[in-house]
Amino acid sequence: MRPGIWLIGLLAFSGPALGQDRICVPPEEPFMPDDDATFSEYADIVAEDFERYFSEFSPYIACLDAARLEAFTRAREISTRHQAFWDRADRMGLTEEAAPYAE
Repeated sequence: MRPGIWLIGLLAFSGPALGQDRICVPPEEPFMPDDDATFSEYADIVAEDFERYFSEFSPYIACLDAARLEAFTRAREISTRHQAFWDRADRMGLTEEAAPYAE
């Protein structure tokens, strides 16, 4: 395969991946032993697991907040483009063609 074609294919398929939304992974929930013997044996590890969970929870919430902000920002951008589409269609007399099922 020629290098130019390979590069074009790579760029065509990597573009959508670059624009993907952020992924927020929730912290793994701590394990809580059911029986007293296991609880007693692993109490220190379980305590550390709870500390880890709560220390990872704040960054997780921050990630969700950032993702929400990005989603609303993107929706505003798309809304602006949508309005520009209808303005242009109207100027060109294409409103009926652009929305054939609108009442």
